[in-house]
Amino acid sequence: MEQDSPKGREMSEQRRVQRQPCRLDARIFIPQLSAPVRCTITDISTLGAFVQPHTRRSVPASFDLSIGGSSSPRACRIARREAHGFGVEFLDPVRHEVEDLLIEHAFKEEMVFDALYPSLSGELTATKMRLRHTTDAIMELIERRSAVSWQHTSAA
Repeated sequence: MEQDSPKGREMSEQRRVQRQPCRLDARIFIPQLSAPVRCTITDISTLGAFVQPHTRRSVPASFDLSIGGSSSPRACRIARREAHGFGVEFLDPVRHEVEDLLIEHAFKEEMVFDALYPSLSGELTATKMRLRHTTDAIMELIERRSAVSWQHTSAA
């Protein structure tokens, strides 16, 4: 697996979110090809994964990746290539969607107040700090839940 190599350990230390080891079947969808490229994901997080294609076919820098039996592919970009595969970053903006939902449903009035009476010092307002902390907590919960489900999936 990727983390067993010196380069894998080095990348692991640089990640914002630790990946979970797994063995998940996946498919790479490339617009020019009619059939998907089969592959295996060897580690994964909410932000990215390490992908090992089952073929030597060239894979472009950006593509869609369907994990397991999912019919909803995720947009990806290759972050680095290695001899036996490549690391990808998921491009879906989950964090921004969570923030937008929180603003719409929980912080709307406070954000309007902040807009009407901006901080003179240019610093983060208490509302924006609470929004950031709440978003971080929700993203951590998503990451923990996803790690548990990936561990159960890879054990099956």
